Amino acid sequence: MKITNEAKTMLEGAFGSNDCDCLKAVLQKSCCGTSLVFNLAKLEDGDEPTSINGISVLMEDDVKERSDTVTITVENGELAIQDEASSGCC
Repeated sequence: MKITNEAKTMLEGAFGSNDCDCLKAVLQKSCCGTSLVFNLAKLEDGDEPTSINGISVLMEDDVKERSDTVTITVENGELAIQDEASSGCC
């Protein structure tokens, strides 16, 4: 996973206004297999986040593997997820 500098700035702002300090990534089943879903979260004792461009990201090993092709960026002033592996079937 990659997080662009512009996306990092937007995420840090969202963390501050939502009393959060990390991004949580999980896999969700969809009509096309699995999709990555991102939520703002708060780190708890024992959490071991991965740091991506200075952003703490919580994710299990299977999510790390799936997220290799994902870039979080900004498009038209909003956060956007670009996924090179997405089939676009839905």
